[in-house]
Amino acid sequence: MKRLNLLALTVTCVLGLGLASCAEDVTPTTKDQSAKEQSGNSGTKSSTNKAAGAPWVKQFEDTFDVGSSLSQWTKEQRADYNSWYCDYYSSVPTTQWRDGKQCLEIKTTKLSTYKYQSGFISSHYQYKPENNTEYMLSANIKLIAMDRGTYKSFTETYGAWPAFWSVQQNAWPTKGEIDIMEGYSFAPNASRFTSNLFYGTSSGANLLGNAAERNYPGNFDINGNGGWHLYESFWKMQNNVVTVTIKVDNVTVSTYTNSSAGNLNLNNFGPHSIIFNLNVGSKDSNFIDPNKIKLFSTVMMWVDDVTVYKRPI
Repeated sequence: MKRLNLLALTVTCVLGLGLASCAEDVTPTTKDQSAKEQSGNSGTKSSTNKAAGAPWVKQFEDTFDVGSSLSQWTKEQRADYNSWYCDYYSSVPTTQWRDGKQCLEIKTTKLSTYKYQSGFISSHYQYKPENNTEYMLSANIKLIAMDRGTYKSFTETYGAWPAFWSVQQNAWPTKGEIDIMEGYSFAPNASRFTSNLFYGTSSGANLLGNAAERNYPGNFDINGNGGWHLYESFWKMQNNVVTVTIKVDNVTVSTYTNSSAGNLNLNNFGPHSIIFNLNVGSKDSNFIDPNKIKLFSTVMMWVDDVTVYKRPI
């Protein structure tokens, strides 16, 4: 996730015990309930058809079944590094039935004029390709807003900043960062979705700027396919040459090699954890104006499942 203020890496947050959490349920609409019934889902986990055939071998999976304690993840409680306006609470990430699927749900709650509560989880599992191997990290994600009891498109909001990424958080960015999806909502203008890389040789010093940022194709429709999209990162090392490829709905949106940006050294990346978070606002008011933030009652990130597969190449 883009680091806008390197000094903020040391910021911590003292959280008041009396603040409300955003764990209250969001009641599905009649349409959602109907879709669930039509799918034939009566309490069983719905398939996302992501299973990879040989020679892929599954290394990690979380299907976020309702009732899960999210024991494979760290649910962080701290201020966001990139925003003055968002604090992460460990109580926020939960598992819920959404769109007939059992999902991870991360949702925002407005606490005051310039303060929002949200969630951030990082996997205990870490991975990095050895020579002549490739890893495939995949997640099915939906971004949605709600105005009281009415669902709204993510594109109608302003100031939300959801992300799906992998990183080694210790001594960032010396082991690199791979942003598979960063979404920025800028209603009434078009929302923007990107992939990106970060890297540096000393802690707290990103050498790439945003030279590795790649916008998704202009025809990407966040509301297509019922709002659900498959986001994938393919990270491989072949004959000691490292390549990272990002795909959305099986379409390549970016491919990175060491020549993609000055000072980039993909061979020094990893091992990485997997991260889902939903930030609000920014420390750069020219990027996200805090006076324009509009999230209705809430903005939510739903994750149907996440998997990691590995294969020899």
